[in-house]
Order: sequence, then C-alpha cells, then structure tokens
Amino acid sequence: MAEDVVLLMDHLKIQKAHVIGYSLGGMITVKLLTRHPDRVLSATIGGMGWVRDGGRNLTGRGGLAVAEGTGPLGMVVNSMGKLAVTEDELKAIKVPVTVIVGAQDPFKRRTVDPLREVRKDWPVVEIADAGHINCIFKKDFTDAIVAWLAKNGQK
Repeated sequence: MAEDVVLLMDHLKIQKAHVIGYSLGGMITVKLLTRHPDRVLSATIGGMGWVRDGGRNLTGRGGLAVAEGTGPLGMVVNSMGKLAVTEDELKAIKVPVTVIVGAQDPFKRRTVDPLREVRKDWPVVEIADAGHINCIFKKDFTDAIVAWLAKNGQK
C-alpha cells in the first residue's frame, strides 16, 4: 500500500508531499516514511502509532485476522501486519512527524504509547473526549493538522 502512494505521486508528478494518514492511512504513512523518506516533506499520523511485530500490537488478542472469503476488507485486515516496522526503521526516520490521537482511542495505548518511548522527539497531540472514530470530527483534530502544516509547510 505504501508503494501505491508512490505510484500515485509519480502519476500526479508530485516529487515530495506533506503526507497525512489516519488509522490504516497512518500505518501506510509510517511504512512510506521507512521506504521512501525522500518523497515526504513532513508527516501527520492520525489515530495510529507504531505497528510492530507483524501487527500483533493492534489488538489485545495477538493480532488481527479475518476469515478467508470475506472479500476486500478481509484482505486489507489480513495484510496489515505487513505494515509493521522495526525499531531501527522507526529511529531512522528523519522527516518531521507529528501524531494526533483521541485521548480514548484504544490504539493510543497499543501503538502511540510505545511510539513515544522510541520517538520522544515526535509531538503527540491528544484530542480530548475522542475515540478512534469520532476523533476526525473534532475541531481540535483539524486545528492540529493546520498548525502542523503551517509550521512545516514552507519546506
């Protein structure tokens, strides 16, 4: 999926971009940062943090799995583990990154808190009274993106 982003950028003749991804898009953004850092000016990871160990930290049960034959959604869920990155890959990211997550989002504990331990230099904005789904509808979420782009947009 990260390679699809690069193919789209190539098709649109975009050499570098500020990339914003939410949830699955946040996972893809981190993978893009490890594979194609030269294509990213800055990144915003929303509703997600560090997917590691083949994605086992995405659920409390040791990973995500959907039964075969469940269609495209099942294929996406079953491939999320491929978006995992190692600690060394995470540490090697040099572009400016921010994380925006709902204060009650279950992915905060599972993926953002471990990310904070490795990348203390990445600011994390917690949106009050927000979970995973409703976070994007909060004004504070949009304001955090606008502020990040204003700070990093001149690069």
